[in-house]
Amino acid sequence: KVKRHIEAYEPDEVKAIVAAFYSEKYVKKSSIFPHSFYAPMVDFLSIVGCRPTECHALTWNDIKHKNDKLYIRFSKAYSKGILLPHTKTHEVRMFPVNSQLKNLLESMEVKPNENNLMFSSVTGGYVNQATFSRRYWNTITTGLVNDGVLDRKLRSYTLRHSFITRCIRKGLDIATVA
Repeated sequence: KVKRHIEAYEPDEVKAIVAAFYSEKYVKKSSIFPHSFYAPMVDFLSIVGCRPTECHALTWNDIKHKNDKLYIRFSKAYSKGILLPHTKTHEVRMFPVNSQLKNLLESMEVKPNENNLMFSSVTGGYVNQATFSRRYWNTITTGLVNDGVLDRKLRSYTLRHSFITRCIRKGLDIATVA
């Protein structure tokens, strides 16, 4: 099986995508919900580099304090309508919260929902990745390509690749990034 070539957005392109979600610039007139609803989730994905399926499963209970430090615990995933009790690698990861992530978490409005999700869909349930991509991600990235801000439109999963690329370029060793 031939693997797909891994591509990543440059840091300025990631910032433009996040800013576009916050700005509502590319919202279609027929859209019922604003794109800014998903801006904190896209911002989070760009900062943390987790898999979208892991992000969709996060609850506010996954923020953990340990030795006077703050962490996000990744231990489950939501994929294809099923909450999986594990991540893709079946490992629990504790991601340290830096100041940028802490500021984002503090700025987020806690939206009450049945599952205490950090990032719910506009209806309060789990985010359906395919629907999010089709209705929101593709609309914004297409607009940014048409405006010449992005060279190409890539999948939202690319935020993970972009995060990993930034870490490697900053000199983090591959084992730590993995």
